[in-house]
Amino acid sequence: MLEGKIIKFYREFQGLKQKDLGEGICSSTHISKIERGLTEVSDETIEFLCKRLGIQMESEINYYKEIEQLLKEWQDAIIKKLKTRAESIKRELEGFNLLHMQDFYRLYTLILTKYYLYVGEERMTEGLIEEMSVWSDLAPYEKNLLLHVKGIYQLSMKNNYVEALACLKEINLEHYPNQEYFYDLALAYHSLNSRVLAFFYANKALQYFTKIRSFSRIIESEMLMVIQLEQSEDHPTLSKDYHRLIEMTEDYGLDHQKAMLYHNVAYLYLRNAEYKKASQYYKKSMDTRDKSHPNYLSSLEGYLNALTKEGRTSKEELLSLVKQGLEISKSSNSSTFSHIFMMHHLYLSNESEKYYAYIEEEAFPYFKEKGYMLLVEHYSVVLFDHYMEKHDMEKANRFAGPVINKFRRNNQFV
Repeated sequence: MLEGKIIKFYREFQGLKQKDLGEGICSSTHISKIERGLTEVSDETIEFLCKRLGIQMESEINYYKEIEQLLKEWQDAIIKKLKTRAESIKRELEGFNLLHMQDFYRLYTLILTKYYLYVGEERMTEGLIEEMSVWSDLAPYEKNLLLHVKGIYQLSMKNNYVEALACLKEINLEHYPNQEYFYDLALAYHSLNSRVLAFFYANKALQYFTKIRSFSRIIESEMLMVIQLEQSEDHPTLSKDYHRLIEMTEDYGLDHQKAMLYHNVAYLYLRNAEYKKASQYYKKSMDTRDKSHPNYLSSLEGYLNALTKEGRTSKEELLSLVKQGLEISKSSNSSTFSHIFMMHHLYLSNESEKYYAYIEEEAFPYFKEKGYMLLVEHYSVVLFDHYMEKHDMEKANRFAGPVINKFRRNNQFV
């Protein structure tokens, strides 16, 4: 009985014992049965109890139903990345006391965590994930939503792609009919350099986002699919695909997606040794974002890399960009980019031995531990070549493998 749940919530919310609430109305035993929905209760008794609690039952029931609807709409807004709508619903929900009753609290907390992941609030996200770590006896939907939340957290904030994939693969769509998760699964596979599965799940995500008519997510899914084709299709065709998507983002004012597309077309040009074009598009990606954005560092590193390979920018200017990258990496606690920009620093400073020692002793073990396979494979080649030039076959063999010929030509890192 909903009335009983509402009475129990407000009784506990106000710090009343059952005997205090029932005094002069009914026994504490009867209050217990009312709260658990185990007995019939007269309208008169409900009215007396509500008067003592200072609430109106009809209004509270309407609030209850409104919260149910708002939680659905909030999750939908987050899935579709409608930031203004998501923020509006969040503020509206915060005005309801009933939001903290048992029926809603866990689902609200899960969606709130997903919201903080969406807007990049790492501190708030980590606090809620710590709180949820002690939860037990979750409903099937909540259990799968928690797996999704943890997967996104590992993917977007911790860059732990192996752990992200482990969480996402546990999700059971029978109990969690949110096919948005196909996109996150595709992104995890992409981050681990598993192109076939990344394309497969990005395509499934594209079908879902088309069904729910989320234009921004359609573009993101298409972009992810195009990325998977970069090493198997011709460059001009892919370049046209990227520019087509960029034009679409401009038509609809989708700056976040446009920045992502600028970054990815820049990487395509970088891989094809068109360094001037690459630097131009990395700069466009940077200019479209705030420096505090999690993806700003990635575009800054690409910009630095393209300028370095083009060879027309002074060493002083390049080292200034390195300094900026190291400062932002430190302030955002990004160990990954701290390693990458430190390698840039050593490389540009012509400290060759320190550069290779840093890769082998610091960066390479870190990338391997985190499961960053693209970086692991690339730096395996770098270290293999280095020790071959030094005629140190024992050390060279540590980094030899089937990836060498495949990745020597294609990857463009420091």
